[in-house]
Amino acid sequence: MLTIMLVDDEVLALDYLKNMVAWEEHGYQLAGCASSAKKALELYDRTRPDIVISDIRMPVTDGLELTKRLKERNRDVIIILLSAYGDFDYAQKAIRYGVSNYLLKHELCEELLLLELGRAGKQLEKQRERTRIYQEYFMKQLIYQADTENLEAEKLENRLFLMLVHKRSPVICGELQEVKWSLAERELLLKVFSEDVEDKLFYAADAQVTDNNWMVLYRIENTASTYTLNGLMECKCAQIGDRLKQMPDCRFDLLYSNEITRSEISETFRRMSRQIRFSFFYKADQVHPVTEAPSEERRIFWGEPLRRIREVVCGEDGDLEQMIEELFLKREPEERLDILKSLMPLLNHLLREISTAECVTGNREPEKLYSAEEVMKYYKDCFLGLKEQIARQKTEGYSRLVQDMIHYIRANYEQDLSLDVLGEVFQMNGVYLGQIFKKEVGVTFLKYLTGVRIEEAKRLLSDGSSTVSQTARQVGYYTSQYFARVFAKAVGMTPQEYKKCREEEERKGI
Repeated sequence: MLTIMLVDDEVLALDYLKNMVAWEEHGYQLAGCASSAKKALELYDRTRPDIVISDIRMPVTDGLELTKRLKERNRDVIIILLSAYGDFDYAQKAIRYGVSNYLLKHELCEELLLLELGRAGKQLEKQRERTRIYQEYFMKQLIYQADTENLEAEKLENRLFLMLVHKRSPVICGELQEVKWSLAERELLLKVFSEDVEDKLFYAADAQVTDNNWMVLYRIENTASTYTLNGLMECKCAQIGDRLKQMPDCRFDLLYSNEITRSEISETFRRMSRQIRFSFFYKADQVHPVTEAPSEERRIFWGEPLRRIREVVCGEDGDLEQMIEELFLKREPEERLDILKSLMPLLNHLLREISTAECVTGNREPEKLYSAEEVMKYYKDCFLGLKEQIARQKTEGYSRLVQDMIHYIRANYEQDLSLDVLGEVFQMNGVYLGQIFKKEVGVTFLKYLTGVRIEEAKRLLSDGSSTVSQTARQVGYYTSQYFARVFAKAVGMTPQEYKKCREEEERKGI
């Protein structure tokens, strides 16, 4: 909606003009009325209307002088002058001063005025489009460190602030989805960017540098302390953030610089561009000062951790939640971005592979995830759910007694277990329990127990934290010699060979 200010030193003429048009019905809003050029300038500074309609003959300061002063404030403001006389000299001067049109009062009517306002609206639209194109071009020249000496309409002050507005891309089903600023979001941002803060922080230029990143430059006028200016910049960021929070399905980050000079714009932009790549590790919808961010990414190998997750999901003992947390959290800060890039596709593949191999069906409902913490929880839920489904499928068809025996064996495999021990635990004959177990599971109690112990031994040897003799005791064998014979028979290599093989694979990043 275009805003209009009316100026006339005659109260009756001003009132007549005010009531000539049903402004809001035709898409206009009155910013106010002024009875002198002095009051008009004060009102303009407060309201910044798009169009000024003014009488040309006023005492002290006439309409032409008012036009000149308004154009000094904003060269794009549309000014329509009214006169009771068809004075050709006045009309010529008005055109030189940049007046949109010169209308005679005695010919003025609602239809003529609305027609003129329609022309003015089209003129404003063209001006704003040209200004937008120029500002974006100029801004890109600044941030990409090009020569701007011949492009500036006015000199930039040497006290500046730079801001980066970032729309977050969500993760859906483990895949990062690229997003763009919507038309409504673009219109909102363009409006809020240009709103000044007090009488010190003023909009200078902006440019959309990617589909979801926007750079905005602000200039500092009037003397103020650095502390005060930082507070104003934080206030501006909060203003933009509050508006964005009103938009549906929009998660964002705001980065702002310290006070910089023109020569520092390009380097600050590069720092911001590096930092925003790590935004997934910040809490969403927040304001952050620019800091140093890692400039290089590192390659990470996930072979053994993923192999171990697969084993635990498929039935081995282990803290699955802790294992997934370690994938996301036990890394240096500069490696965090690589985690998302290299880990998520592998975890997605592992989920599909295990589901196919174990004949597990069913998918989680797609949901948008906007932070690394949400993604970590997503994978915890996926793998824990898959583990529960596999365990449930493996015990389906077993009697309650055999299910309880399996759970007891898995919880106590490191102890000296036998059918006699199980008989005491379940208050039944051990031989009878052995017969029931083999009939339903398909293997003897001893073979099943050995399998559980060997799988846990493989995990301990792969971790590298236990020696062969320590591993033997931890999985329920009294001597390492006997453990080595059982392990070699089951795996096809000795525990020492298996441990060495896993260490070699870890070094190669397999």
